[in-house]
Amino acid sequence: MNFVHLSILAGLASVSIPLMLHMLGRKQPQLVDFPALRFVRQTQLEQSSSWKLRHFLLLLLRVLLFAVLVLALARPRVHSATMGSMVGISGLIVLAVLASLAAAIAWASRRPLGVWGLAALIALALWGGAGAWGYQALNFGPALPTSDTTAPVAVGLIVDTSPSMSYQSKNQTRLEAAKEMATWLLGRMPIDSHVGVFNGVPIGSLAQSPQGATSQIERIERTTQLVDLLERVNTALDLVIADELERKEIYVLTDMNSAAWGAARPELTKMIEQVKDQVLIQIVDVGVEEAINWQLGDPQVDVNTVPVDGDITIRVPVTQSTGGKQVANAVTVELWQEAVDPKLPELVGGTLRLPESKVAARSVINFTKDSTAEVELIAKRLGEGTHHFTIKLDKNDPLAIDNQRYVTVTAKSQQPTLVVANNADAAQVLSLMLDPNSDSLATTMNYAQLPQAVLTRYSVIVLFDPGMIAANLVKSLKEHVAGGGGLLVIMGPTLESAAEGLGASPFGELLPGTNPSVLVRQTSDRSAFWVPTAPTHPVYQEFEYRTNEIAWQMMPIFRSWNFGALKDGVQVLATLSSTDAPLLTTHAMGSGQIHTLLTPIPEFEKPRSKLWNELWIAEQYWAFGLVLGSVRTLSGANQSPLTLAAGSTVNLENDPNQWPKKWELFTPPPASEKLFREANDGLLAVGSHSDAGVYHLRGRLGDPVARGFSMNIAASDTALQRVDSTSLDALLGLDAYHIARKQDEIESSVGQARFGRELYPLLMLFVAGIFLAEQVMSNRFYRIQLRVGKAAA
Repeated sequence: MNFVHLSILAGLASVSIPLMLHMLGRKQPQLVDFPALRFVRQTQLEQSSSWKLRHFLLLLLRVLLFAVLVLALARPRVHSATMGSMVGISGLIVLAVLASLAAAIAWASRRPLGVWGLAALIALALWGGAGAWGYQALNFGPALPTSDTTAPVAVGLIVDTSPSMSYQSKNQTRLEAAKEMATWLLGRMPIDSHVGVFNGVPIGSLAQSPQGATSQIERIERTTQLVDLLERVNTALDLVIADELERKEIYVLTDMNSAAWGAARPELTKMIEQVKDQVLIQIVDVGVEEAINWQLGDPQVDVNTVPVDGDITIRVPVTQSTGGKQVANAVTVELWQEAVDPKLPELVGGTLRLPESKVAARSVINFTKDSTAEVELIAKRLGEGTHHFTIKLDKNDPLAIDNQRYVTVTAKSQQPTLVVANNADAAQVLSLMLDPNSDSLATTMNYAQLPQAVLTRYSVIVLFDPGMIAANLVKSLKEHVAGGGGLLVIMGPTLESAAEGLGASPFGELLPGTNPSVLVRQTSDRSAFWVPTAPTHPVYQEFEYRTNEIAWQMMPIFRSWNFGALKDGVQVLATLSSTDAPLLTTHAMGSGQIHTLLTPIPEFEKPRSKLWNELWIAEQYWAFGLVLGSVRTLSGANQSPLTLAAGSTVNLENDPNQWPKKWELFTPPPASEKLFREANDGLLAVGSHSDAGVYHLRGRLGDPVARGFSMNIAASDTALQRVDSTSLDALLGLDAYHIARKQDEIESSVGQARFGRELYPLLMLFVAGIFLAEQVMSNRFYRIQLRVGKAAA
């Protein structure tokens, strides 16, 4: 316990005043009437136990009144964590006083020993409990810092710079509100305090003064990456605890977006629990309780590369959040496509000059309540090259940072394909399907020739109706796919007799599932047919009509391969109508893709052979488009994703036969700049960038060439879901932190942490109680004296 005004304790000497008055007042003025009766009555009254008890209690109350009043004026302070104990001790003292009075009255009234003795024992127990509790709290509880209000403070200042801090409210962003609050806090710090500002730049000590920290606060800018507040609290806690100053405080200024708090860290919670009586952790909430926001979610594309003249479908969620209010809104989403121009961009006078953009697609969503809807935006007939798209939401709202998303894809010409088939007719048909005008894009061979083939010469390998392939050949095929190649496996009757051991064979490693088997139906059963499950996937882009406009039921399927379970990461592109068994799947292996067709295309009718399907013999030849679309999609499977998360480290493949070695990198506006990058060993290391937007790369390989990539802020970073106190208790510990929204709330909790909680209000309650008791007792006492005087008269 400390005292704000220690010198006032000298006033405890004033307790002698009622004692002196009592001693002086013991000699009563003499009354001369009725001498004989006077002495008898006076002697009887003075010898009365009740009179003596009242006399003593009145004296005691006056002494306590002076003593408690002096203590209250001295302003004793205890640690905030001890305040609960002080209230409990006060309650025990009140009960002890009442029990003591009860014992004294019972004794003075000559009650039986059992009555006043029990009351006395209870009083002693209560006095002992209060004394022990007080001793424990004051000597073994958390200690207060020095009472010097000008003593310096070790301060860790954490300013949340997450994307959601750009939310506008009351004509300022949440980051501006946080910086304003931080400046106000620093202005109230003693000038020799040690301050550390934690905004992403590594620091090793609290080396700044409040003035220097204020200058740093003014320079803080919002980032496009989510801030890990718990990590910063952990770092700040280490440095604050290690600092030599006695007072230690940490401030977290944030909009309370739950995404920034992350997952629980038991080691951090344990550390905070150990030092919570030494370090004030203050969370300053600068957020908005009921935020309004319209948000574009994370865009999704079916593939990263499409064939030339192919279409790309982009799906993006759109969310309306109006704080739970029922508001009807029409929101327009537009897809802007940037022209492919290798001569641009250019940086002219600090302004980035970009190729012309036009609207490629548009969609309107009607919201009647807070919800999420998904839109599909299709860009058609993409020419060869890298295409950049911007998705724009036309709704203005307080958080504009999530109203635009960026997508980059590549359109490539079909690359050389190797067709492997033991059936010469099937090999020839597949070759003509892939390149009807010449044989420059398709090479055919049988499985006996495959071990001698140089697989790296081909972009896509087609295995038609394969048998059991040897382990070394499977290894070569896996390496081809993992390196960025495409593989189309068309399953047929050859492996049917070996189906039982196929899953455990090396060839089973290329398949999309486990426990393969063949589903068989009678040729008279025409109820099973092809059902597209991903109709916008590029494998269907060769069709003249939409997939739901094709009469698939006219092309029944009688036999197909099936699996007991599909492997992780397998996408089903088509199923069988009768059983939902997969018919066409795709899955990644390394940088490449494997497509598996589970019923043979093409298929020729042969005597004494069982027909697997009627896809090939249908008049419209839809099977032609299935195979061609699959191969053209796989021909670009070696393209790494070009739509990335902000902050990602970007490394692009850079084949020296296709791309130049030196590149100019143009970062997106508004802070556009031109950087230079150089490829090494077939890899272009672009580096890590955090700004959302389109990044353009321009080089020369004889003529100008262009490529690039896009970066987006994760939609979860701007979801505006506030963290609640229950979650904070789990992250930081119960009663280990304070939350404040206003300056006076900060000042109040800061004062309690720096200087403790004053017992002045509690002691003044005691003063009031004692004063009232003294008034009651004195009135009763002097009324007795008055009656004695009248009787004597």
